[in-house]
Amino acid sequence: MAPADPRHDRLPRGLLRTPARGSSGRRVGPRNGLPYRIHVGDTLDVRFYSTPELNTKATVRSDGKISLELVGDIEAAAQTPEAFAKILGARYARELRNPTVTVVVQSFGGQVFVAGEVKRPTAISFAHGMTALQAIASAGGFRDTANLHGVVLMRVSNGEYRPHRLALNSAVTGKDLSSDLQLQPADVLYVPRTGIAEVNLIVDQYVKKVLPDLPYIPPIF
Repeated sequence: MAPADPRHDRLPRGLLRTPARGSSGRRVGPRNGLPYRIHVGDTLDVRFYSTPELNTKATVRSDGKISLELVGDIEAAAQTPEAFAKILGARYARELRNPTVTVVVQSFGGQVFVAGEVKRPTAISFAHGMTALQAIASAGGFRDTANLHGVVLMRVSNGEYRPHRLALNSAVTGKDLSSDLQLQPADVLYVPRTGIAEVNLIVDQYVKKVLPDLPYIPPIF
């Protein structure tokens, strides 16, 4: 095994900042500020301004729902915390007078997976605001055999994994951070040794064996 290049472990300034929590209850990512959407496994802190006895913490179940007093099961997954708070306010308006509800994601569920030419291929606990380079750093950083031009991000869309190419070479040097995308739960990052043309073979022969429960992954071309 070739020795790792220590330069690959050093990320551009600013990439390791802890995401700040906004006053609205969502966490703000380091660059693009995409609103967070609730996922299965997230723990929600639900608070009622005028009826604190209803305050509760609930974990989003595999069906995307949580159970709350007075209203029962309600769909939380795929909503932003702000949108979900409005939904709860409307539901509780049938039971309470002028309810004011806030929702904060207290902890994030789910994992992201990093494989290929990294020092420690692994599953990483998802944290909102985590970028591709941060996940790779958590997997020990790039090996010196890594192809930074052809990193593949596989992301679920309509129930299927769709591959996207990330050219992270400029992001590593700090020249262009646009390709260092924020990740989502269940994302898979694969760092190839060779060019993007071999990614289909990599996905078929390696990733599917390492992560056999992944949804269907179509060819990248």
